[in-house]
Amino acid sequence: MAEPTALPTFSVEGQPFSRLMLGHNPFIGGSYMSQARSRLYEETLNSAAAVERIITAAIRAGARGMMMGVTSDKDQYIMKALQDAVAKTGVEVPTFVIVPLDFAPFADRLRAVNCKVCLLHGQVTDALYVKAENTMKPEFADFAKRCRDLGFLPGMSTHNAGETIPAAEPFDIAVINTPINKLAWRMCPCEEQVLGAIRRTQKKVVGMKPLAMGRLAPQEGMDYVCRLPDLDGIVVGIGHEYEIDETFGIARGIWQEPG
Repeated sequence: MAEPTALPTFSVEGQPFSRLMLGHNPFIGGSYMSQARSRLYEETLNSAAAVERIITAAIRAGARGMMMGVTSDKDQYIMKALQDAVAKTGVEVPTFVIVPLDFAPFADRLRAVNCKVCLLHGQVTDALYVKAENTMKPEFADFAKRCRDLGFLPGMSTHNAGETIPAAEPFDIAVINTPINKLAWRMCPCEEQVLGAIRRTQKKVVGMKPLAMGRLAPQEGMDYVCRLPDLDGIVVGIGHEYEIDETFGIARGIWQEPG
């Protein structure tokens, strides 16, 4: 089978990822919008086969990257779904994996899903921020070193990007993952501070929650994030194959515009 046409890419220390990547929140029943939507995800995306169909559709739409976890019971069928989708399409998909501080026991699972970047969980990153000194606690540097020692690139998620990105600048962190959307939903402490931080950082930045977890229509949400000059990548959760054509198609159209 011929390899599907990929989306535009960005690179993290020589490792390419598509600028638009697939997120995993719907696959684990995650909806910040309503309990009803969470229940819908839980009931319809509760098997490897259901998730594999979406991952396969994303690969065929040009996705060359996925964000996921590997530590919980729910992650098990997502891992299998990714492996099945890769086998079906013949296209390797590098992953960003959200991990706890002590992630070494999961190293084999990380390698099994082609993990390239370990993202320290956002709640942990934010808890390690020392506001009075504008720095990070020693455990932060230790985490980055363990990533390198195990063959992964170190990264971090955060919900306090306006403060933690500047604080993390001196540390060995290759990628930062944080909410970026037109509503400034979960962009803390404020939109202006977050956008200023990503403009000044030398690290790669991947925006998550571009549709503010369903609060924005795809056209409006993607039009905003796809045009941000300081954003390297975007990760979006997809709950059904039909959403792939719309969301990925909008991004591709914007990036193909002349000039």
